Amino acid sequence: MSDNTSQKFIQTIETRFGELEFQSGYPTAETVEKLYDELDFQRAVQVYLWSNIMASFGAIRDEYSRRGASSFDALLYEQSAFPAQLVLTANNDTPYISGAMDLNEGPIVMEVPAGLVGPIDNIWQQPIVDVGGPFGPDKMQGGKFLILPPGYKGEVPEEYFAAQSDTRTAVWYLRAIPKIRADFKVLADHMRTLRIYPLAEADAPRKTKIIEMGSTPIDSLHKEGFDYWVNLARYIDDEPARPQDMAFLGMAATLGIEKGKPFAPDERMKKILTEAATVGRAMAKTIAWKPRWPEELLYAYPDRHWKWIFVVEDPTFHTDNNLIIDQRTRFGFEAIGTARAMTTRIVGAGSAYIGAYEDAEGNWLEGQYSYRLHLPANVPARLFWSATVYDNETRSQLDNGTGRPPVRGSVHGVVQNADGSFDLFFSPERPINVDENNWVKTILDNGFFVYLRFYGPEQPFFDKTWKPGDVEKTK
Repeated sequence: MSDNTSQKFIQTIETRFGELEFQSGYPTAETVEKLYDELDFQRAVQVYLWSNIMASFGAIRDEYSRRGASSFDALLYEQSAFPAQLVLTANNDTPYISGAMDLNEGPIVMEVPAGLVGPIDNIWQQPIVDVGGPFGPDKMQGGKFLILPPGYKGEVPEEYFAAQSDTRTAVWYLRAIPKIRADFKVLADHMRTLRIYPLAEADAPRKTKIIEMGSTPIDSLHKEGFDYWVNLARYIDDEPARPQDMAFLGMAATLGIEKGKPFAPDERMKKILTEAATVGRAMAKTIAWKPRWPEELLYAYPDRHWKWIFVVEDPTFHTDNNLIIDQRTRFGFEAIGTARAMTTRIVGAGSAYIGAYEDAEGNWLEGQYSYRLHLPANVPARLFWSATVYDNETRSQLDNGTGRPPVRGSVHGVVQNADGSFDLFFSPERPINVDENNWVKTILDNGFFVYLRFYGPEQPFFDKTWKPGDVEKTK
């Protein structure tokens, strides 16, 4: 009887990342190494896409801390955001007050004056509670909000609007609604009456420190490259592990990112993670700028290039069947903060957002060209409307060197045409006979996009009897 034990059966598989060999069904040493490199890379890219929404709010918390803000302090933007302030799709429409809470310090009270509106979100940018607006329990009258830590079992006094977070970190931002630009100072003074303190000090609350931001440069964007993972490891270690995140936390653990354990990758893993962050960002950009989503749901109008910023009304990006992971990634790359008032389409209440990234011919918006945006008369916004230009790399206001925010709208002095319509221009040089308040300077060879915001959107916006023009290239 012949001895075949020395014979080897080699199976070869061709893949997109090279040839794989299996000996008698078992992977060769080279194949094992190759497959684990690919597996770790694929997992790292997916963890990046899953976690960018968390990393964004973690970065805001870090930036606020660098500015000297504790859980019980607030940052006030009296004149709203400026181009030197890197904040994802921040606008210049209203004064803002904002902060971040560390709920490891216990339940936190926020006394909100009447008329403010905005979200208090967990670190995953999911609403803990809306303040003001159509869904806030205070009904725009203000009051005492009580934010409870994860797992809190203590007594909850009845006089508060209580809401429990499922994460340690809570980020909040509130705005006051002006009628004209001159209202900003009065509204900011009103916002300075906001108070934040521990529930344990309710009988004798500490004074709230208000940090006046003005046009002070800030950078609240999350890190990229290997630094992305260093910070993500810290955020995951800081926060409770939620049931809905277990699958991705399991993938992160295979990369050495695990709650309660030090993050100490070897050189091989550092290289994989660094490349994965680069590829993950490239994928996030593509998901944001060219979403794969049914056109009838993505586009606000069938004959325009304006896209909905929120394609579903659930601010956590869920349908009855699944989490819309790409739309969640898209939003996390492009913007920050969700609230029911932002995502729910209600006539005359809340707000509505649409974005333009392409011109009327379907070509990307680029700073070396000149464009016009025509808005018909009677823009359907009960409160006001605005058009803001953003840099497509920073996703923050376009810093064009003029010293003026790249925003034009009804509280920004935009000039109407004789028939009540508006023409806005985006170009490297101001067109002849165009008022400065109707023009935003663009930057050569710098891509940009435009958000059109409607505060208190009215029926013609929803039934589409009023439609904005596309952004049209003029030369």
